[in-house]
Amino acid sequence: MSDSRPSEVSPVGARPSEAGDRGARQPGQPRRLTYRPRQRLSRDRDYQAVFGAKARKSAGPLTVFGRPNGLPDHRLGLSIGRRVGPAVVRNRLRRRLREAFRTLGPTLPRAADGTAYDLVVTSRKHEPILDLETCQRHLKTTADQLHTVWARRSRKEGARQDGGSR
Repeated sequence: MSDSRPSEVSPVGARPSEAGDRGARQPGQPRRLTYRPRQRLSRDRDYQAVFGAKARKSAGPLTVFGRPNGLPDHRLGLSIGRRVGPAVVRNRLRRRLREAFRTLGPTLPRAADGTAYDLVVTSRKHEPILDLETCQRHLKTTADQLHTVWARRSRKEGARQDGGSR
């Protein structure tokens, strides 16, 4: 039985490439930026906890709600209402926001204890649809502002605990 494909010669002890090896990272290569399921807010109680924390900041047409999550990864939730436009426009905005979050992930601030934040992004109607750079700028700005809010809250909380222990 002859195979029309050229034979691959591999060094002794090396495995042939398998489907699972495609994403293997070589030493010295930077880590790939991905948007994993653990970085998504998916449960209603998670959204309600973020909205209930009453910490929000706005930049342009975006409003970002946030709270520390006690986890190592930042998580993103999107709540883009019908007022923004038809489904095509809303989905395009969601894709751009996810991409902005994915690329900004390592640069987003962390809480004082080193944990990440849950962020929920909402949008007002706007024209034209935001481009990726604008989404990144607005998301970074609001995340930094929310970090400042939570740092201030934790300082006040610490002062209350110190003052109450006398």
